Amino acid sequence: MGVAMALLEFVKGVNLGTRQELVGDRIVFGRNADCQIVVNAPAVSREHAMIRKIGALYYIEDMGSRNGTEVNNVKIKARTSLKDGNQITICGNSMVFYEVAPKPKLPDHMSSVKLEMQEEEKSDSSTVEATISPSSSKQILETQPAERLAMLLEVGMELTQTMRTEDLLPKIVDKMFHVFRQADRAFIILKENDRLIAKVVRMRREGEDDKTRFSRKIVNRCIETSQAILSEDASADQQFDMSQSIADCKIRSMVVAPLTSRAGEPAIGVIQLDTQDRFKKFTQDDLRLLMAVAALAGVAIENARMHESLITRAALERDLELAKRVQKSFLPKKFPQIAGYEFFAHYESAQEVGGDYYDFIPLPGNQLGVMIGDVAGKGVPAALLMAKVSSDARFCTLTEPLLTVAIGKLNENMQEAGLLDRFVTFAACVVDLAKHSVTVVSAGHMPPVIFRAKSKTFEDGCTNDQTGLPLGVIEGIVYECNTFTLEPNDCVLLYTDGVSESKNRVEKDFGMDGIYATLKSGTMTPAAMGQRLVEDVHQHATGRKPHDDMTVVLFGRVS
Repeated sequence: MGVAMALLEFVKGVNLGTRQELVGDRIVFGRNADCQIVVNAPAVSREHAMIRKIGALYYIEDMGSRNGTEVNNVKIKARTSLKDGNQITICGNSMVFYEVAPKPKLPDHMSSVKLEMQEEEKSDSSTVEATISPSSSKQILETQPAERLAMLLEVGMELTQTMRTEDLLPKIVDKMFHVFRQADRAFIILKENDRLIAKVVRMRREGEDDKTRFSRKIVNRCIETSQAILSEDASADQQFDMSQSIADCKIRSMVVAPLTSRAGEPAIGVIQLDTQDRFKKFTQDDLRLLMAVAALAGVAIENARMHESLITRAALERDLELAKRVQKSFLPKKFPQIAGYEFFAHYESAQEVGGDYYDFIPLPGNQLGVMIGDVAGKGVPAALLMAKVSSDARFCTLTEPLLTVAIGKLNENMQEAGLLDRFVTFAACVVDLAKHSVTVVSAGHMPPVIFRAKSKTFEDGCTNDQTGLPLGVIEGIVYECNTFTLEPNDCVLLYTDGVSESKNRVEKDFGMDGIYATLKSGTMTPAAMGQRLVEDVHQHATGRKPHDDMTVVLFGRVS
């Protein structure tokens, strides 16, 4: 007999789906990393609550937290005893307290067996297997109907309390030997990616052959028809055509039931029971009972899968949220504050994270670098490459005074990374804040738009001939530059194609016409003009999900 232990299972909140064994006599949980159980949520206190073990009993007490601790939805005011199944909640994070005994060690006579499917290649899936020897002949006596009904209710209750597939499947099979006393073998076989995978195998007797087979033909028939199969004498049953696996295993009687989760839905697998004792055959009553158990098991398996899927999804969402915060850390936290100039930038990704980039880089000689980039693709791969471009662009522009050479080095860095199918369109401006001149280099990016305030006209910051290939396409590119002067109230717009190619409900692009119309719509500062442009793009795309990342950078002289 093992020593009793207790555990917490998180059912809601930041630690959803995790389990924590309670070790020791004093277990503190809170936001502090030194706590035995860390609940990293803003509303949780650094040391929020404590579980104490006194003798064989467990108690919980609040540690003076700001928001309190609840047991079964009631806020506790003093030390409170914990019972099996109690729900503890702190700031919306809920966990269930369980008093459990450790899983018993398998008896010495239990041994592994190999599983092999007849009529197909050997399965390379993981299989839970053991042989179990009966302790007495009474264990194989027929169970009475009333007891079976009670067992069915017990099975249903137990299955609803297990939410992990790897724990649930062995529990289902183990129950089969209690319900069906004549069964020598019990299987759960699931169909995954059109393959039959024996997930759990149990045998009652020790000393079985070291290979145990099941009939693929019979299992497939049960799954495809969603109908249970009973054979009181499998070795002589013509419906099985003397399957070799049945003959080899000397199966006398067998029953197979489909695992179905919803009416009308295909079966996800089967439960199979069989016996080698010709005096203890399965009956129609057994068939009906197994169908009832299989129906409960099918729903429980599907619920467990959904629960695991939700946990995985929640973990992915947490990872993406972290990635989003990390990505934002590469972007400027504030705009430059320079007398006579104003700066504006806006970034939003089509997915949780994206591949657009912008930066403001103070440079020697009273100069400022203004960068924008667009990584081919979207999502996490694009965001990872964006992070590299961000750091490399700063290094290259800070260590190389000539902008054309700096962008050439940036391209070489991309080539050395060996990213093959990935490239980046990139535009860099260096603003001489004393001369009010702007030098532009474009690596496959749309040319910056110059808005001349006095004439309300537009110019390209560089020509097509001056635009080089995107970063990472080929090595050894020599980039060209263009220099122009900003007059008072002139401004420069840099943008990614998520702006110009933003579509409305009839698939019309916002386009350059939309950009020009916004910039000419009134006398505005660069910041007001940038904000208006973002709003106009959003209004144009109303009702449509963004198809690409969008970045706007706008700067200019203010009088």
